[in-house]
Amino acid sequence: MINENILPETEEEDAHIYLTDEEGNEYPFDLLDIIPYNDEEYAVFFPADETEEDDGEDTEVVILKVIHHDDDSLEFEGTDDEQVLDAVFNQFMENMRQAFEEDEHGDDCGCGHCHD
Repeated sequence: MINENILPETEEEDAHIYLTDEEGNEYPFDLLDIIPYNDEEYAVFFPADETEEDDGEDTEVVILKVIHHDDDSLEFEGTDDEQVLDAVFNQFMENMRQAFEEDEHGDDCGCGHCHD
């Protein structure tokens, strides 16, 4: 379980977020989205050091609950609640679908089929 983060100090440093597991091992991740769910926030991460070509399988995203501390620091905590993970993942996928459609057509493309 990954339970804390180390953010880069400056833009010149590595842009990844490093998450530390319970044994003290650090792993680089890219933050893809923050999803609000049931008065909580969940971060969706992608392992920065993996690609689909690495092992021939799709790499999965990592979903962690965001915990805000009084000193403005953040901590990330795992959950085993499948309902929460499914709901957050489904919202993440919907956000990605909407972002793709906006990139593909623009907000005012006039195509009439992909905008509410």
